[in-house]
Amino acid sequence: MLAYFEKTLGYLNTIDMGSADPLDRKAYDLINNEDAYERASQALRRRFVRGAEQVEGMDRGGRITAIRREGDKGKYTYFVQGIDGNWNYPDERIWVVAMYALWQDAKKN
Repeated sequence: MLAYFEKTLGYLNTIDMGSADPLDRKAYDLINNEDAYERASQALRRRFVRGAEQVEGMDRGGRITAIRREGDKGKYTYFVQGIDGNWNYPDERIWVVAMYALWQDAKKN
């Protein structure tokens, strides 16, 4: 799992996890726990398979944001809506999964 998200791992290894924001910590946790990553990834995927056009996630500032998926036949691209309303494509899918997992965690509390 670690080798798959090289850019993210390179970034996360440069920051202090003790003072990292919740999104960075969640991404780090998911990279280091393949089972947790798969659970969050599957939950996100299921939401779209069941017909959702947009799914909620939580951005770096703790704000609720929208995630959408485009594509066909197993090849999908995920986009995240920025605070300016524009849709952005993250460097690696781990960030979308982390945003969704962070939102799930916030819902539980």
